[in-house]
Amino acid sequence: MCPVLRLFMYKIIQDPVNGPIKIDGLFSEIIDSQYFQRLRYIKQLGLCNLVFPGANHSRFEHSLGTMFMAQELSDSLKIKSRMPIIAALLHDIGHMPFSHSLEDEFYSLYHVVHEDLTKKIICGNEPYGESTIPDILKKYGYEPYEIAEVATGTSKKYPLFSNMVSGAIDVDELDYLRRDALFCGVTMGQIDYKRLFNTLMIDGTDLVGVEKSIPTIESIIITRILMFNTVYFHKTSRIAQKMLGNAYIDLKCKDSNDMKMTDFQFIEKLMNYGSAETVKKIMNRKLFKVVCRCKYTENEMDRLHSILAHFPEHEYIIDIIPPLYFSGSNRIKNYAKVYYRGNLESINNVSSIAMALSNEMENKQIIVSASSSIYNKIGKLILQK
Repeated sequence: MCPVLRLFMYKIIQDPVNGPIKIDGLFSEIIDSQYFQRLRYIKQLGLCNLVFPGANHSRFEHSLGTMFMAQELSDSLKIKSRMPIIAALLHDIGHMPFSHSLEDEFYSLYHVVHEDLTKKIICGNEPYGESTIPDILKKYGYEPYEIAEVATGTSKKYPLFSNMVSGAIDVDELDYLRRDALFCGVTMGQIDYKRLFNTLMIDGTDLVGVEKSIPTIESIIITRILMFNTVYFHKTSRIAQKMLGNAYIDLKCKDSNDMKMTDFQFIEKLMNYGSAETVKKIMNRKLFKVVCRCKYTENEMDRLHSILAHFPEHEYIIDIIPPLYFSGSNRIKNYAKVYYRGNLESINNVSSIAMALSNEMENKQIIVSASSSIYNKIGKLILQK
């Protein structure tokens, strides 16, 4: 092949968030593979488009953006290995239909999360024995298991690379916060990642900042909390995803292969095998209405469950926002480290903003919603007791 032609054997993908992204060789082959192409048909934010009409972007776009972020960060840190970039591209390849919307239901039935499926696809383990990803990685000299560990943030051999993909400051979040804010039309995703990357340094296996990094890290924490409160845990989106989860639980012919489906295939199965009525309500935005909102306590939860126990199980929803499992510093991710006046400190110790926001997601609400057929009855009972 002519050397000049070889130089131009790459693709340019125009990303609305990051601009043109150059793809070649290994990355091009991964993107063209079956399971990566499937991500085109998995919505990044599940059913959030029922509230934010522009939220129709996919896991495919986000994965490309995360790869781009990993390339930018690697260049800033002068990391020559392409392992974190490959892992960033593959980090979401195991996502189930509608992304996180149905993960609770899938876990309760099949005891796996999307990270488990990501590892199986990258390694070609059953039920993904036909995955071409392992052969592509081996062709270019990479061990699939090592990439899988980095992609899911669990690598003991390459902990720095794991932290780059999933850590206190990671490329996954720096893409999805900016991307989700853009497509949802909310003005809270302006994070100066280039300034951050230029001020980060490697300390052992961690990424740490300096004093100049603090304002950008603060902006990430603020954006994260605002996005969870405004978008990810929006009550209407939660109602829609709970209704979809109930429709799946009611399905008689469900099995673990459903996790391999795209959003379209999943909806088609629900429509054809007994859950058409619920699906139509969701698609037409005929959702359960909120009956009451109150502060979360265990006593209040017990009271509401006793009131609703005599109503049909899937005619109402009791939701806790943020969910009980969404708690602590690992969820807020306010544990980034910075060098401050000569000492390595937690961001909480040097930022009044980070400290003030550290308990923000601990304020939990109970939201009860119900179908129109029992809405008034439930409302009266809750008010009476």
